[in-house]
Amino acid sequence: MKRYLFLLLPLLLFGNEQRLLLSGFALHEKRSSRFGETYNAFNYGLGYEYNFYQEERKFYLGLNTLLLNDSYYNPQFTLGAGHYIRFDTGALQSAVGLSGFIGWKKIYDDNDNSRDGGKYGLMGGIAPALNFYYSDASINLMYVPSFHYRDVDVTGFLFTYFSWRF
Repeated sequence: MKRYLFLLLPLLLFGNEQRLLLSGFALHEKRSSRFGETYNAFNYGLGYEYNFYQEERKFYLGLNTLLLNDSYYNPQFTLGAGHYIRFDTGALQSAVGLSGFIGWKKIYDDNDNSRDGGKYGLMGGIAPALNFYYSDASINLMYVPSFHYRDVDVTGFLFTYFSWRF
């Protein structure tokens, strides 16, 4: 493992924005989960973000990691990467882009009858993202639409997290 850490060093030399992430809340398209329980709307957790942002109106890469409680109140670890473009709108800056993510989380399939079922595995996706920046603070919004793939059903949600530049 130590011998691969040097591969990450060049990434730290070219970015200019590091952020502490605090996950916020999720608004789900459905009120209740497939188990008849209310979804977890407050997905508390912490993370880190590293942006290669240089100047407005130019695309940049953002990388992040986040450990949080998911919509079913289970721990989830997520790695994300997004491609964004930032605009200065006066008092605020805003950015739009696409964010790809992969997470280690508990996955429920059509055969699971309760929240006690499910198994941990990898799940990922790509979602549109919208970010608003004011001074060192920001609010970040990402929308994941509903879908059913093989025997896994995902309810769509708008995920919001906050960040602080340091």
